[in-house]
Amino acid sequence: LFENICVALKLHETMFAPVCTRFQLKRTELLVLLFLSREKKNTASDIVDTLKIAKSHISASVRDLEERGLVICRHEGRDHRAVHLQLCEGAADIIRACEEAQRAWYAVLCQDLTEQERQTLGHCLHCMTSSANMYLKEQKQAKVVSL
Repeated sequence: LFENICVALKLHETMFAPVCTRFQLKRTELLVLLFLSREKKNTASDIVDTLKIAKSHISASVRDLEERGLVICRHEGRDHRAVHLQLCEGAADIIRACEEAQRAWYAVLCQDLTEQERQTLGHCLHCMTSSANMYLKEQKQAKVVSL
């Protein structure tokens, strides 16, 4: 399984590299834009929690994306500590290119699978991700308790 994950990640990097080059963005910046285009969650903390990318990397990426006019950061509601991110119109072409790369990546990975096998794979990956997230959350809580 580990080898499969490593190969799939390398393929993902390879297929997203032209998008990074075309738009002069780092891979983490592309992941932030793609996340914001698909998820209802929209804070940097949401991105850190979901994608398991270091807070410092997300903060730097958001700052760079904001400077380029690709995202807007704003406070909503009473909690001014939470910064909500919103995509700008300028990100539309990048999102389309990311989605094309994502579809191509998935097509390569699943080219020899039937539709039933694709559905089963999706279900299995969802269950595995859920289990991994639960374990990581428990480990994080255990560290806090032991401090």
